Amino acid sequence: MKNNSYPSTLKNFKKTVIHKSVLFLLSLCCFVFFSGEIQAQEQLPLEQSDMEVRSLEERTATQEPDFFVSGTSAQWIGFYFGVGFRRVKLQVADTVSISDSDGTANGIGFNLGYFWDEQVVEYERQVSIVEHSESFTYLEESGEKLEVIQNNLWYVQYPKIRRDLYLHYGTGLQFTKIRFAGTANNDSYEDEIALGIETGVSYFVTSNLLIYYRFSLGQQLAYLSDSASNPFLKQSQLHTIYLNYFFPL
Repeated sequence: MKNNSYPSTLKNFKKTVIHKSVLFLLSLCCFVFFSGEIQAQEQLPLEQSDMEVRSLEERTATQEPDFFVSGTSAQWIGFYFGVGFRRVKLQVADTVSISDSDGTANGIGFNLGYFWDEQVVEYERQVSIVEHSESFTYLEESGEKLEVIQNNLWYVQYPKIRRDLYLHYGTGLQFTKIRFAGTANNDSYEDEIALGIETGVSYFVTSNLLIYYRFSLGQQLAYLSDSASNPFLKQSQLHTIYLNYFFPL
């Protein structure tokens, strides 16, 4: 009997050891698995927080260049110059009105200005060749086509609307030379002076390229002109779009 019971006892012992080993391995696997889950859940909020910080850093606006900041007059100083294309309306002689909207055929404008502290002094030259539909007379001279040369001196205020868009308005003097064009017997100009006002907007496409729109109105001052009693050019209205290059100092 003793010999038969010994193998049976040994067999039961082996089964017990195997069962306990399996349970131990299963417990160890469960521990490792749940430990990994808990650690991943703890790291996830940290990673999300780091991502949010990086996202905020990327979306932080870069500092506006001093060139465009109002009040930084030391940076906002320079010259500009360019050419302009116009729409012209002239009131001449007594009741004659001449209009021409062909900006490439009626002459050209040129300007040169100095900018500092949101104000400008500018020289502008406008050369206009316009034609009336009918012949008209001024001081025994007659013709249909006029040549008008205006040398203008402007003082302009330049307030900023936004970073790259500016309003401008100002006043100045217009020194005008005018005559009938295309006539063999008229080589002399009439010299006249007008008081001018102007307004418009300017837009910086880049830091050096400026698109400049101006509306100017010139009213002749009879008491300052040679033709005081009967001025040749009574009033001028010009819409001009300039392409300017800005050179900062």
